[in-house]
Amino acid sequence: MIKQHLVLAGIAAVVALGAIAAGAPASTVLIALMLLACPLMMLMMMRGMGGQDTTGRRGTGHEDRDPGDRAGVS
Repeated sequence: MIKQHLVLAGIAAVVALGAIAAGAPASTVLIALMLLACPLMMLMMMRGMGGQDTTGRRGTGHEDRDPGDRAGVS
C-alpha cells in the first residue's frame, strides 16, 4: 500500500512540474495541490478503514435509550 502512495505522489510531482514548465504560475499549482490534498487524504483514510463504522454499531442510535425515557413517563 505504501508503494501505491509513493507512485501517486510521484505522479503528482511530475504533473506539478509539468504544469510549471508549461507556464502555469507556481503559486497556482501549489494552491491546486493543497486543495486536492484534503479530499484525497480523506479517500485514502476511508479506504484504509474499509468503510467500517468506527463505533462498531450498525443500528439507528435508538437502542441506547432507556425504555423508561419516554415522554410522560415519570
